[in-house]
Amino acid sequence: MKVNKRVILMTPSMSKGGAETQLLKIASFLQSKHHKVLIISLKPIDEFNGDIRKLGLEALFLRDWLRYPISNIQSLYKTVKRFRPDVIIAFMFVAIIFARLLKLKLNFKLISTIRISVMPKKWYMPFKLTDGLDDVIVYNSFASMTNFEKQKLVSKRGIVIPNGIAIPEHTKTGNDLVNDSFKWICIGHFRWNKDYLTLFKAIALLKHRNFTVDIVGDLNGELWPKKTIEELNIQDYVNIMGFRKETHTYLGQSDAFVLSSFSEGMPNAILEAMAYARPTVVTDIDGNHELIEKAQCGLLCEKQNEQDMANNMLKIMDMSVADREALGTKGRQHIKDGFSEEKVMGEWMQLIDRLAI
Repeated sequence: MKVNKRVILMTPSMSKGGAETQLLKIASFLQSKHHKVLIISLKPIDEFNGDIRKLGLEALFLRDWLRYPISNIQSLYKTVKRFRPDVIIAFMFVAIIFARLLKLKLNFKLISTIRISVMPKKWYMPFKLTDGLDDVIVYNSFASMTNFEKQKLVSKRGIVIPNGIAIPEHTKTGNDLVNDSFKWICIGHFRWNKDYLTLFKAIALLKHRNFTVDIVGDLNGELWPKKTIEELNIQDYVNIMGFRKETHTYLGQSDAFVLSSFSEGMPNAILEAMAYARPTVVTDIDGNHELIEKAQCGLLCEKQNEQDMANNMLKIMDMSVADREALGTKGRQHIKDGFSEEKVMGEWMQLIDRLAI
């Protein structure tokens, strides 16, 4: 077995999302074990505010593809060839497609990791045409693996390695309500797979109650959220905090977690809320269902059904503190058992060791 591996982690961008956060954790872990690591971002996007540099990680950011398509292809090929990776871990569809094409010319083992249960239509054809070039396919949830294999989007059986989550030693419980106001926390950027409109409508149905919802996430230039909040007259109930590097402060001050989505893989935000022993109200979709059903730590809502979400939020708010804490404790134990960073990073290391002989 080769002692010091050479590993490239390839991603569409280093946007501040769940997949990119996991990529950075894996890269940092591998480097701490004295392996040679290179991050390749196919777009010139780095939202980690210098974290890559602070961790001492080497990274290549390609340029704007509309302006520099040829030079990007040349730079990508030359960089990978010069690095001589034992393994490339490609995160998400476009990176998987690029890595598969590189594998036609260069010699390395390819781990393709799928982080969501639904494939955007624009990637369907190139993904299918390059199928079979992966050495291993890794999913972060059984729901995603089941969907892809059932739809025959992949020809090879995959494995599941969940997201790794840092488990706090202490969690501040939310039973000291300020002015009897219940505090919800929602963590997620305003992106295509998040259904904030349903959450806003659910909040509007609960205006007779004393509560607030703190939303920690980047608006990404969207104007409609604040306009919708005004139209629904829920300004006193919703606080859009914007992007925050550290979410633990907000989780520690909350009483419960809520998230409305169209699609999720294995959402970091829910995992983190569970690690902080917060009861959850989330949309009943693949990755969420897998988590909440197994842990029995919260309530699931029908997708795009604001009445169902409002009803479930009301159930959580009407619970006794002891009942909410019991739900939260179940979620925290579930994370300890299967999602600790130590366990998950160990699984990645075992896989890389098996491939890089």
